[in-house]
Amino acid sequence: MARKKREEGEIEANLLPVMNIMFLLIPALLMAMEFASMASINVSPPKFSSQPSEPKPEDEKKEKPLNLKVFIMEDGYRVSADGQQEGAEAGKAADSKAPTIPLAKAGSPLTDYDRYDYKALEAKAKEYKSLFPTEQIVTISAEAKIPMQALIYTMDALTGSTCKLGKVQKGEGIPEDCYFWQPVVEGGAG
Repeated sequence: MARKKREEGEIEANLLPVMNIMFLLIPALLMAMEFASMASINVSPPKFSSQPSEPKPEDEKKEKPLNLKVFIMEDGYRVSADGQQEGAEAGKAADSKAPTIPLAKAGSPLTDYDRYDYKALEAKAKEYKSLFPTEQIVTISAEAKIPMQALIYTMDALTGSTCKLGKVQKGEGIPEDCYFWQPVVEGGAG
């Protein structure tokens, strides 16, 4: 039997079909970006200063800032505030680790983000907003096992479920149904 030996030589790669696809794909992707809608969540970083500021005389006349803080725990929300007025609650005096707003319903702490009482949190935000109408900032922190969706829903509840800020960018005033719409997410707080 005679076997034919194939001569091995260089095979030239034909890149023309791949290049044609790429030339068609790039404009298609650019055109798709024109129609894709993007959503964003405005989050402000904490403000730091390297020098301690001296209190000015006009600062002493102003009322104390609210410094609203919401801590998301596995068993509910702990809400605290500085410069409290009547009706502002900093948590239970007997147990500072107890939640101010307990869970709405029981569930798995790792997967069930619907167990938090977002309506009660929004009512608490509305109460604080009525006491401090000029405040807009809230600091949010969470335990390590809290789902991200719970954090997003918490920010939505603190902003207000009917709050629409689109017209503010066009120069209109902030609607009354917008409570604390500038969240600062803090990591590693306890």
